[in-house]
Amino acid sequence: MLAGCGDNGNGSSQPSGVSNSSQNIQGAENKKEKTNAEKFLEYAIKAADLRNFTKTGNYAGVIKTLRDIYEDDIVNPYTGATSIYAMNRTISYIDNNDMSVTRGYSVDCVVIDDYMTQLKDLDTSEVVYCVNPESKGMVFAFWFMDGVYIYEIDENGQKINEIKHFFEKEE
Repeated sequence: MLAGCGDNGNGSSQPSGVSNSSQNIQGAENKKEKTNAEKFLEYAIKAADLRNFTKTGNYAGVIKTLRDIYEDDIVNPYTGATSIYAMNRTISYIDNNDMSVTRGYSVDCVVIDDYMTQLKDLDTSEVVYCVNPESKGMVFAFWFMDGVYIYEIDENGQKINEIKHFFEKEE
């Protein structure tokens, strides 16, 4: 069981019915400036589409595509960092709240490539990966076979702007 993580209750949650199309995100663009988590969601959707992820399950391809398409435009407001770190790991990795290898990045995407773990079965309140003041301003994303879970860390080390996005299975 993963250790629980305190949530300050200020995070927003994106409905799970978001389609696997960047066109649905465009409407929100006109209402307010996007959060860094929302900006990364656009990259995740694009990478999934480019790799035909729901049909192929090509985790390695998604990691490569994220690195290829990312434009260093998600800025950590505290450090000014703009780079992305994408890696594959097991589900046990999401309970690490004291990670330091990603210091200096703005985005850290962990691809859980076990072909079993699904976002729909995950209690996101138990995800504590890099939930600490040292990681403030960073975007963290966990890529699963059925979707992506994204959040940011505020100045107090709490999760904010949480998004659960489920990929639509193509027939």
